Amino acid sequence: MTGSRPWRQATKPRITPDDVKFADFTGVVNTRSRKDIGLKALYVGDNVFISDTKKVTRRDGYTAYLSTGTVWSAYGGPGGQLYVIDNGVLQNVVSPTDKHILVSGLQHLPFAWDTVNNDALFANGVDAGIIRGDTYLPWRLTTPALSAVTAMSAATMNTPFNVGETYTQATFRICATFETADGRETAPSEVVSLAASPLTNLIQVSVAPGYVRTNVYSTEADGTVFRLVASTTGTTITFNPARGGRELTTLNTQSLPDGVDLICFVKGVCYVSQYFPSENQSVVWFSKPFAYHLFDMSTDYMVLPGRVSMLLWISKETALGVRDWLLVGSSVGVWMRDDEGKLENLAMYGVVPGIAGDVDPEGTAWFWTERGICTAPPFKNLTESDVAMAPGARAATALMYHNGTKQFIAVTQGGGTPFNQRRERT
Repeated sequence: MTGSRPWRQATKPRITPDDVKFADFTGVVNTRSRKDIGLKALYVGDNVFISDTKKVTRRDGYTAYLSTGTVWSAYGGPGGQLYVIDNGVLQNVVSPTDKHILVSGLQHLPFAWDTVNNDALFANGVDAGIIRGDTYLPWRLTTPALSAVTAMSAATMNTPFNVGETYTQATFRICATFETADGRETAPSEVVSLAASPLTNLIQVSVAPGYVRTNVYSTEADGTVFRLVASTTGTTITFNPARGGRELTTLNTQSLPDGVDLICFVKGVCYVSQYFPSENQSVVWFSKPFAYHLFDMSTDYMVLPGRVSMLLWISKETALGVRDWLLVGSSVGVWMRDDEGKLENLAMYGVVPGIAGDVDPEGTAWFWTERGICTAPPFKNLTESDVAMAPGARAATALMYHNGTKQFIAVTQGGGTPFNQRRERT
């Protein structure tokens, strides 16, 4: 008999090397003996994609979008923009051949990014900025310094306040702020006290100008409430302390702290992290609500051990309604802070620095730790029992929806030692 053998083709189907499906398959497992695993799992999976239908395919390839330059950091903006820091130059990359330079001279340090109100913000421990569309704005603002305060004149006292008492001197307290072109008002300067007659009706201050204008605030004689008494674009201005306008409500605030290297926005508040290596501790500062450039460093903060490497906002529907949490990971542990300020410890192992996690639309955080992939809330380690993976010195992660699947992608750099890796006897 000559020709093809259809009965053999029917009983022995052809399987391409790019598409294999196993009947009983558990993915990648390297924490147990290869003999125990048998053919139910892969011990090593390089350049493969394993679906939730137990299918193993060759992973998709990618091509470089930018083939030139020295990219230090990149971020997808809220309107689909691509912001790239190329050798210290911040660019809005419209296309590979159309790049808008926004600012230059940035330091070569790891960058953290986040988005609020269609603005992209970044910080790296030295630099900090706001990108509004195609415009760069400084995030950390300088504050004024009053160089001279003088009482110019006093009115005549016609009626004594109280018979038998004398009123020869009172204290006026004065400070100033700058106002920026985009409408932000800086933290106030140090308060200057002026001893003068209680009937002083003209005070002159000198202050070096900054941004678009200077606002001067003063109390009345022996008062405690600061009110706007003058605005100027010059260096010297005279005002009447008894004719004040709106109240200054940002006393005791400071600008964005130095050394901030992580940022996260939660319900109108900006959380930023600063590491103190001598104590091996981090401080997470909280901004004033909807004033992301103002911080009260005397009251609004929390201290955590190790170096904070992840800040994520989680908003999730629960039986009690929508709950919000700040998920914090450091080099030694993971914590979750609820909307009432309660801090809960989830794990006592570290989160890998970089872009450590992402949050899905259902309000579940996925993040990369020294022991693999974890989720919260509730906290769960998804991979520790099956796969020991090198955590890397740094990692970049993202949740991606591709070909009908939901994938958590982690790209690591720097190797590292897998936790609890099994070593076969030789």
